[in-house]
Amino acid sequence: MPPYMYMHSAHPLGGILMMALIWIVQLIIAYLIWKDAKEQKMLAPVWVILAIIPMFGFFVDLVYLIVRELRPAHPAEKTPATL
Repeated sequence: MPPYMYMHSAHPLGGILMMALIWIVQLIIAYLIWKDAKEQKMLAPVWVILAIIPMFGFFVDLVYLIVRELRPAHPAEKTPATL
């Protein structure tokens, strides 16, 4: 058998399944970033687009957490006084 035949995953669909699993995890994290970024009044679409880029997205997730912690907290919206 040629040497390149030995370098494959144990299952024929192993690589595709792993890639799909990583993509699903990135989509879940992107959804959570979307919800939190909207709540924090940050640019949610930009963060989500960066978060779903394959493999680069995990780095962006860490950057988001750092930026989120370094930003000053938004004060609660003032409610109108009752009469």
